[in-house]
Amino acid sequence: MQGRFRRIQHLLNALPVLEASVRLGSFTKAGEQLGLSQPTVSRHISNLEDHLGVPLFIRQHKKLTATRNARELARATDLGLSHIDSAVRKTMMEATAEGLRIACTQSFANCWLLPRFSDLRRASGDSQIHLLASHWLDDIDLDGVDMIIHWRQTGWACWPIQRLFDEVTFPVCAPDYLACNPSLQNCLSDPSRLSDFDLLHYEERPTEFVSWEDWLNNFGGAFSRQDAGYRFSDYQFMLRAAMDGEGVALAWQHLAADQIASGELVQVGPAYRRPDAGYFLEYRKDGANPDQLGRVLTWFRQATNSPAPV
Repeated sequence: MQGRFRRIQHLLNALPVLEASVRLGSFTKAGEQLGLSQPTVSRHISNLEDHLGVPLFIRQHKKLTATRNARELARATDLGLSHIDSAVRKTMMEATAEGLRIACTQSFANCWLLPRFSDLRRASGDSQIHLLASHWLDDIDLDGVDMIIHWRQTGWACWPIQRLFDEVTFPVCAPDYLACNPSLQNCLSDPSRLSDFDLLHYEERPTEFVSWEDWLNNFGGAFSRQDAGYRFSDYQFMLRAAMDGEGVALAWQHLAADQIASGELVQVGPAYRRPDAGYFLEYRKDGANPDQLGRVLTWFRQATNSPAPV
């Protein structure tokens, strides 16, 4: 990034975290609102303090007090991002006035949908399909989409819902990592031994997704919260690290199926199917193009072998 915005290039991820922390007066509450773990929020703030060279919060036991600098930065961030959000929403609405608009997470888009997007586009007919991908879906304006793909069985938009996948998770690693750790092959019959290896952790929204603790507990293994491991706030980065041979990742079956089929990853432990959890598609029944909607819903059912919507 050049010119006058160069100074804040490395701050753009941390500033919204600062704004939420100041507004809510708590790193934990800020994390809950943003879908981040408390340690991730703390790291964002610490990195921001290191970059700016000033403390932003006074930490006294369990009390957190924002400094004057933190309050000023939070107000500026709120003002700036509000203007940006308004302009982005307006632009997106104008850009997607025609065709079907599908919202999903970046992980789902990159790991599952984009490799099949051309097939989906052909199946949908002549009308366009616009894909709106976000790190999390909280910032998606439901008024601007026709479909939303998510992981909440209770629904996201109170629209008709179609189940796409069950949540099935299992450990994966690169073939080279397995070759260097041949005893990993024994984990299919004795999953508890996986805790002896380098575990890659996906730490975002820990209450909504299966964690290593959940998986190991299900198979009678022990999990230590003191385990440093490798922690990632992005699922794709974690999967990439596994393919690069950095350790063992807990993969979602359908988001890692292509990498397993290509041989970039191998399964090294049994699958854990969590009841009633999975990926779901909600759709707006009163969309502008019901024929295209029907074709797209049919394509998703066939592509995922899912039942008809309820």
